[in-house]
Amino acid sequence: MSGYNLFSADSHVSEPADLWTKRLDQKWRFRAPRVETLERDGAVADYLIYEGYPPHPVAVGIAAAVRTADKDDKFEFVKTRAGRYAEALAGGWDPAERLKDQDIDGVVGEVLHPTLGFRMFWHDAGLQEAVFRAYNDWLAEFVSHSPRRLVGVALIPLFNVEAGCQELRRAAKLGLKGAMIALSPPPECPPYDSPVYDPFWAEAQELQMPVVLHAITGGGESRLLASYWIPDTIIGNVISHHEAERTFAKLILYGVLERFPRLQIISAENGMFWMPYFFERLDRQLRNGLIAGLLPKLSIKPSEYFQRQIAVGFISEKDAVPLRHLIGVDNLMWASDYPHSASTWPKSQEVVAELTEGISEAERLKLVHDNVLRLYGIPQPAMA
Repeated sequence: MSGYNLFSADSHVSEPADLWTKRLDQKWRFRAPRVETLERDGAVADYLIYEGYPPHPVAVGIAAAVRTADKDDKFEFVKTRAGRYAEALAGGWDPAERLKDQDIDGVVGEVLHPTLGFRMFWHDAGLQEAVFRAYNDWLAEFVSHSPRRLVGVALIPLFNVEAGCQELRRAAKLGLKGAMIALSPPPECPPYDSPVYDPFWAEAQELQMPVVLHAITGGGESRLLASYWIPDTIIGNVISHHEAERTFAKLILYGVLERFPRLQIISAENGMFWMPYFFERLDRQLRNGLIAGLLPKLSIKPSEYFQRQIAVGFISEKDAVPLRHLIGVDNLMWASDYPHSASTWPKSQEVVAELTEGISEAERLKLVHDNVLRLYGIPQPAMA
């Protein structure tokens, strides 16, 4: 490896096509999500089949890791929306191959989030709990191949908060380092500012496991990014960040981060272009809310809670680095997004050089390496 010492704060696995058909508890196996090869409009592709929704093409989740052979049988890395597991590089599900793909990209390690698992947040409580347990077991086995370079984030169900706390504790014992929950709770559940979630926040704080809020996982606007059958999917990229804003505003203004000052939250793939306006409105609204008696008394400015406890991931957004001092230079973290279609792989070194041109070496090191290691408690050096 050469160039910058890169550690991705938001990368992904490609769950094996038969993960849930093989690993799900027998009680739930007849409802297991699965991947099938189907023909649509004359094209053959792999689709995720999951209960209650139309088949979902998996191509966007493996697009950066599709390979094509030239006449000399040498492989060229390409990005394409047409993809099948048979065409994809095995780094999505094979940890030994994953390390090779990291080396190609000049990346020393990655925090790993799901791909198919995002849509499992849309399931009912019983199925979701079973699906998440099976995924967490598989992920723990995957990252055990190289714990310094492969950092796993568990999927945590919160329909039942006590069940969520139990799975969080189990995940920690398995060696997983963080916890992903839905970007916003499903409609039948209370919002995250409700005291019903306090045991979970307390457990995450005690275990020092960052809580990841990733686009697509919730029931609000960000779901439009991944719902091709909904006419409004076309405006998903325009309004998807509203869901993240709403969740962060509730966590801050209603005192969750005040009550749990060591709780760490991560915003993943929610963008950051909206944050200057958001920070200004947060601080203004506190004053209005206090006057009206609608908000609890907070010990610091709302924007300061964000800077103290919420980290933000970026991939190749050009507005990210210029906002580093507003968000907090200790809170901004680069991500490769491998193997998704937005990934910088296998050109991450070039992308990072362009995005961070003109900033100090000390700040660059924080953004592309040190911040994520500190947040997840990964010992340095990452390659050890």
